[in-house]
Amino acid sequence: MPSSDPQTHEDYDRLYYRLDLEPGASAADIKHNYRQLAQIFHPDKWRHPTAASLHWADEQFKRIKEAREVLEAYWAVHHEAPTSGSALSDTQRLRVAEQMRELEVRRDRLHGEVDRMHRERLRALAEIARMQTERERLIGEIVRLRDDVASERAAHAAWRENEQAASSAASLAAAQEAADASVEQELAPAGRHPIRNFFFARFDDPSRGWLMTLSGAAVAMIVLFVVAHRLVFSVFDATGSWRWLAVFLQTLLIVAGTVLVGGFAWSQRTLHRADRAGRVHAVPLPARETWQRVTAALRGTGRHGARWQVETGALSPDDEGFELQAVLRYSTKPQGEGDAHQAVTFRCRAHAAGAGATRVAWDFGVQAPTWWLVPAAKVVRDLRSRVEAEIAGRV
Repeated sequence: MPSSDPQTHEDYDRLYYRLDLEPGASAADIKHNYRQLAQIFHPDKWRHPTAASLHWADEQFKRIKEAREVLEAYWAVHHEAPTSGSALSDTQRLRVAEQMRELEVRRDRLHGEVDRMHRERLRALAEIARMQTERERLIGEIVRLRDDVASERAAHAAWRENEQAASSAASLAAAQEAADASVEQELAPAGRHPIRNFFFARFDDPSRGWLMTLSGAAVAMIVLFVVAHRLVFSVFDATGSWRWLAVFLQTLLIVAGTVLVGGFAWSQRTLHRADRAGRVHAVPLPARETWQRVTAALRGTGRHGARWQVETGALSPDDEGFELQAVLRYSTKPQGEGDAHQAVTFRCRAHAAGAGATRVAWDFGVQAPTWWLVPAAKVVRDLRSRVEAEIAGRV
């Protein structure tokens, strides 16, 4: 640490020269030049990595730090610039300035040398990175070639195995196709309602179903309008004083006809979709579990308090399949006011298609007046949803 006693005859001018200042500079100039020189000679800022250069920079940093501390201590006490015991002559001052210029030249030369070494280091690192990239590319190419050879060998081996098993596989496939065809024929439901299936199959066509539906609705509205117009105006005069009543009755007939025709079309479409959904499915479940899921679906659906009654149902002793028929009879009237006059029949058939697999099909039958088809269609829709959730969802 520098001496805090200003009476030691410290050469204050020399301390100013260490900070590259003229004697008598202010405290602000002392702090400013010290910061600039510290950016150059501080060991953490020095840009020349040799041991000798680092030692020299460390010594210089200590010297300028000592000069700053002595001068700032003097300024803190006396609030004026210190004076040295003996002033330097002009010759000494010129020699010191020459030495400083030599030091600056040496510093610039060292900076240039360090910059050149840094550029060479960057070029070397770039070359190393390029060589590593090329090495990784070559390794990837070798791995790809090895995988290609392995895949070619595996394909050749598989081709030989397929050639050897071709004759036996063809015979087994033919036998399996024949068995599947017989099972499909056995399980497929009877082709009932051909006219309904013919029309609604076109309504459900994704490419033009919307056009068919729109056309059918337009034709139905035109027919309803014409029929209602003829019925009403055959009784009322078209220009009489009761024309407003005729128009009201015509509108009422059109609305009622639209509701009836729309309900009938919706129920027929629902029944068609239920029959189409009941085509033969391959279920990854054994026959016994499929039977349990179907009966569970029946127990979970009902209508107006009525429940499904299994009329015929039998699971084969060897669990090769089953056949089930259940009937739901209900009435929309409150209980006790009338007997059930609607019946929905559900038929389900299944046949084992291998280890842990079953082929199953179902269909529906409805016995109800035309004006009760909508509730019956709702029953069919609910049971179809349950069956699909229990069985078809596992397809």
